[in-house]
Amino acid sequence: MTDRPAAVISDANVLIDYIKVERTLVLRLVSEHLFPIKLPRSVLDEVDQLSQDQAEALGMEIVDETLGQLREAAVRGGPLSLVDKLCFAIARDNGWAVWSSDKPLHAKCKTDGIPVYWGLQLMLELCQAGKLDPDYAMETAKAIEQVNERITEEIFVAFKKKLSVI
Repeated sequence: MTDRPAAVISDANVLIDYIKVERTLVLRLVSEHLFPIKLPRSVLDEVDQLSQDQAEALGMEIVDETLGQLREAAVRGGPLSLVDKLCFAIARDNGWAVWSSDKPLHAKCKTDGIPVYWGLQLMLELCQAGKLDPDYAMETAKAIEQVNERITEEIFVAFKKKLSVI
């Protein structure tokens, strides 16, 4: 795992999914066993369900955007939101990965060579490492599918299939 990025930037949709289904344990396990989770202040401001104290208690580090990153993200146009542009710029500038369920952000990261993980993907890695019970991961994925329309039945079935071979 030497080519693994030093940290992962979480976007808002991943946090909201895990918080909505009350599975913040996954966030803590990611920060303890896979990556330090870096949380841009702009993302924290977007997630009403999470305070800075709560984020830090889950092992996340709040990072402030630079003026250059804010200027870059403020340029209008393209499929990315301002916050997604900030996540991308911060990850790129620091050599970190991005953790998101947003297709346009995934496409941008892949095009620019930034490591990127889907919202459910890190649960698979936790299960592979023996840090998360596969049944808990399955229940969590199903709960997220029920609250997030972007997590389709097809995505859930693919997750279930990958989980079954662990």
